[in-house]
Amino acid sequence: MKALLDALRANHPLPLLFLIDEIFKGTNNRERLVGSRSYIRNLIGQNGAGLVATHDLELIKLADEFPMITNCHFREKVADGKMVFDYKLRPGPCPTTNALKIMRMEGLPVD
Repeated sequence: MKALLDALRANHPLPLLFLIDEIFKGTNNRERLVGSRSYIRNLIGQNGAGLVATHDLELIKLADEFPMITNCHFREKVADGKMVFDYKLRPGPCPTTNALKIMRMEGLPVD
């Protein structure tokens, strides 16, 4: 993560493309949120553009604070007992969640 920030701040003639998947997923909820927000805020305005994929619904609020952030999502449906994605990128935050659906499909208890 530090190397990415350093690369974005370096003097390059072309912008850097970056992809981040599940930022800081290995830590507790509070520190992940604080760290993720801080990190994403520091990506803004650098010499690059990228995607941050996350299941953290709190991070979608950054788009209200920074107009250069755009929320997009994929949708899923359950068909014949399987979760299916069409992989069409849609605007806005995802209106659905699927973890509980997956748990139920696998026979796990869900209250």
